[in-house]
Amino acid sequence: MEEQNKNARYLVIDLELTWLNPYLHWVIEVGAMVMNDNLDILDEWRVVLCPPEEVQIDPSSLEYNGFTLDQISAWMAYEEFCNHFDLFLATHFPDPQKPIIIGQYVVADISFLMSVFHRASRDDLVMRLGNDIIDTKSIANQVNMIARYKHMWLPFRSTSLSKAGGLAQTLNIGTYRSHTAMGDIRATRIVLKKLLNIWADEVLVDEPMKDKEEQE
Repeated sequence: MEEQNKNARYLVIDLELTWLNPYLHWVIEVGAMVMNDNLDILDEWRVVLCPPEEVQIDPSSLEYNGFTLDQISAWMAYEEFCNHFDLFLATHFPDPQKPIIIGQYVVADISFLMSVFHRASRDDLVMRLGNDIIDTKSIANQVNMIARYKHMWLPFRSTSLSKAGGLAQTLNIGTYRSHTAMGDIRATRIVLKKLLNIWADEVLVDEPMKDKEEQE
């Protein structure tokens, strides 16, 4: 476990929601993956959440990800989730280390996570996450922007992970369970690796590695 802690660098997250407004809608599934510098998987964790009792959930909002109200009511409360998530972070990213957070449209997932923290009176977890992010959707949008600027064809017809012409299809990552936390996390990891393999050599400057202390 000590070696695993030492090598942990990235935290991939994905959330499933009752819809898309963090002020009105609710988190019902969370998936997390810890990776090292080589993007090897060190650990995975997934949980289904039960929003607070007073929250009203429209059953039609669950059709997108396939959950039912009965399934959700039997799972973990927000307060309990925050305790487990805090332990998960502490195990892999002991203080003061903070993860670099990866996701597909990850800023939305972070916003919804913060709403869970706030609802559970655990705003301290916001500081545990830090503010370093890598967003595969933003990378794809940047690539498309460069193509437009250079009057070239667009590599991605869509920067969605799962839509037709999106990242999963264009990069040919294979089949996965879309709109599930773990399926989307695993797909995001493969997308990121393919994006790195395709474009990293064109971006990085060929120069000697700096001292380890400078890189950290």
